[in-house]
Amino acid sequence: MSEAERDLSEPDAETQDTISAPEMTSESPLTEPTAPLEAPAADIAAQPAQGKRETLHLQRLAALTAAISAAPDDPINYVLRGEVRLALGAFDEAAEDFRRGLLLIAAIGETDWGYLHSLLADRAQHGLRRCSQT
Repeated sequence: MSEAERDLSEPDAETQDTISAPEMTSESPLTEPTAPLEAPAADIAAQPAQGKRETLHLQRLAALTAAISAAPDDPINYVLRGEVRLALGAFDEAAEDFRRGLLLIAAIGETDWGYLHSLLADRAQHGLRRCSQT
């Protein structure tokens, strides 16, 4: 093995430090455990399929609610939380999230997001239509 190949295959201490994963701080809202997120994987695996799906939806709901607390002006989290609430049958809350997402999307403007602006707005509008059909 040449010296150049050895340099590429074995990172030195300096390189190792720069490629390590970032540490999560206790200040992050996503690091604090919440009740729905504490279910062990074995407990989830033992549940029937419907129970597993609901548990996963509740975990996603808790994570998205924490993300909204951390970044209340980010429309993506509202639209995604609306979809989770829709799957859980919470139609009024889902519609509220979709409306809030649409308001934030309009406030951001298309120039900042490009085609993602339209895609996210379409998802929110589709969610609102599904809420009104129930």
